[in-house]
Amino acid sequence: MRVPTIHGFKGEDLSSYSRRNSSQQGAQRPAQGTQHRPHTGMGNAERLAQLQQRQQLAANGGPAYETRNAGRGEHAVYTTGRPYPGADVTSPLLRPGGDWTPKDWLPHHEDRSNSWAANRLRGGPNQDLQSYDFTFESLDRNGRPVNGSAHGLPLIAPIDSKVIDIERSMANSGGLGCFVQLEYMDSGLKVAVHHLTSVAPNIVKGGQIKGGTVFGYQGGSGYVPRRFVTHVDIVGTETAVEMFVRSNQSGDFKTRVESQSQAAS
Repeated sequence: MRVPTIHGFKGEDLSSYSRRNSSQQGAQRPAQGTQHRPHTGMGNAERLAQLQQRQQLAANGGPAYETRNAGRGEHAVYTTGRPYPGADVTSPLLRPGGDWTPKDWLPHHEDRSNSWAANRLRGGPNQDLQSYDFTFESLDRNGRPVNGSAHGLPLIAPIDSKVIDIERSMANSGGLGCFVQLEYMDSGLKVAVHHLTSVAPNIVKGGQIKGGTVFGYQGGSGYVPRRFVTHVDIVGTETAVEMFVRSNQSGDFKTRVESQSQAAS
């Protein structure tokens, strides 16, 4: 009997899939030897600042960046994958406020470390690449995820970035959905965000965007909109992906601080 995957459920948002399967999660067992790091108690703002500071040090200084907020409130974020080999695909909610680590992410339903998307990013600091699935949702006034809000949700760049490549056509995406590839300007780390329903009209290949810029809208895999459950597939190093996820969960982003002479010019 074939184990069903997430792509076997059509016309539904990922969040409703995760809620429907939440009763099954208690029966699932983690992989032997799997160990989770203890939660740090660190929220998104502190962790993003820590990650960006590390990248600046690795890049031997460079321009200063400051944290700003997109002003749209926090989002819920689900991690999607197989909790252990042979398990069905499931989607638990990451802790609100950012008190989680990448060890809380579920492994992708298949290894894509050597995929076409990963190989297009590989080079320099972008070596240990992997693919991860996430879904972002709006929150209601009580801080609860809004079922049905995932499809078309705007996604932002976590830091000033170069646009390496884009694909606006679902038909030409190879089943990946529309996508955008970004390079973080502070560190050279790269991410590719696939399964977008569309790319924002102001995004151009070879251009630069400020942190907090909406570059695309959450969709799903395949050639037909809404055929598969809503999520994004993010390819990159663990650090690059973590920065993206935390930024889109919190609405916080990093942007270069302009000097007084730059601001006056």
